[in-house]
Amino acid sequence: MNLLDKIARNQFLLQLFPTGLSQPIHIGQINLDIGGRVYFNLHTRQKPEIEVAKWGAWGKDYNTIVIKLFAKSGESIEIKEWRNSHYDTLTTEENAKYITIRQKNNSFSLKLEVSNIIFQECTTYTDELEIENTKE
Repeated sequence: MNLLDKIARNQFLLQLFPTGLSQPIHIGQINLDIGGRVYFNLHTRQKPEIEVAKWGAWGKDYNTIVIKLFAKSGESIEIKEWRNSHYDTLTTEENAKYITIRQKNNSFSLKLEVSNIIFQECTTYTDELEIENTKE
């Protein structure tokens, strides 16, 4: 399942990533709010298909895009060993009520049930560690 197809207001995201998000992805932040609202950010190092002038040049001014999303929480949110989360495969499943987002690696695991995912905005940054690793 292409997660981008399940996000409302996704036109900009589909311009950036017309074939969908490629793996790995990092869930960088989850914010639980009153009324069952959930805010979460997906970090990707996937080069966008279009240039966005205000972001600058890929690989020079930024190498990571943060996709900020809002959703309504489902019945279950499970997180184990959050401090050990990093870029890894993100899987999504859909049933009649929810979209379940999962990520697991070594001791970290995440299961997030959500509905009505809405795109908020994108931001960018340069992951200095990644740049340093590519210099070697």
